[in-house]
Amino acid sequence: MYEKFATIPVSNSRLLCIGGVTRAEAKEARAAGVDIDGSGFYLFLASESEPQAPIEVLASFFSAEHAERTADIFPSAD
Repeated sequence: MYEKFATIPVSNSRLLCIGGVTRAEAKEARAAGVDIDGSGFYLFLASESEPQAPIEVLASFFSAEHAERTADIFPSAD
């Protein structure tokens, strides 16, 4: 994955993420039937315990600004 704007755990091993995706992740998502081109920013689920497992794309953002604004509602890890 590219550098993420935000990540929060939703279970012991699943993470809800906002950020960009790699070409490989976009290719896997397209193979699973998700309309994704790989550019831009997405809301997706990823496995922390299995980082090589395919991500599950939930939504795409219209711009980096929208992704950043949505990431602001995630709790800070500080």
